[in-house]
Amino acid sequence: MLTAREEKAGVSTAVVLLGHGSRAPEARQYFLDLAAAVRGPSGSDFVEAAFLELCGPSFPDTVAACVARGAERLVVVPVFLHPGRHLQRDVPRLVEEARAAYPGVEVVLAPHLGAHPAVTPLVADLVRVALSATPGATR
Repeated sequence: MLTAREEKAGVSTAVVLLGHGSRAPEARQYFLDLAAAVRGPSGSDFVEAAFLELCGPSFPDTVAACVARGAERLVVVPVFLHPGRHLQRDVPRLVEEARAAYPGVEVVLAPHLGAHPAVTPLVADLVRVALSATPGATR
């Protein structure tokens, strides 16, 4: 069932936040909570979490659930900091597999988290805070 905002938009677009995955239940829950927290501020109520490995829901399972819910377009947002092996090989392969499995659904791969221009100032801010909170830290 689509939300009112999704119905207004005409085409139902699902956003899939793709994380690495972890065996630690609290890490999994943190990512699921992130997806829920992003719904309002992102302007989309149709934001779901998926994991590459180690825990679920898997990317294929999340894609299938989104399509079953009526998604005609999927925007995959890899929540990875740097473009390592997963971003270079695994994520593009999964996106291609989703395109092949659902030819009537547009599947778009968005830039990964680390490519966003706000990352550098955010890390710099974390460093500034850490230096100011750590007695004897070198500046």
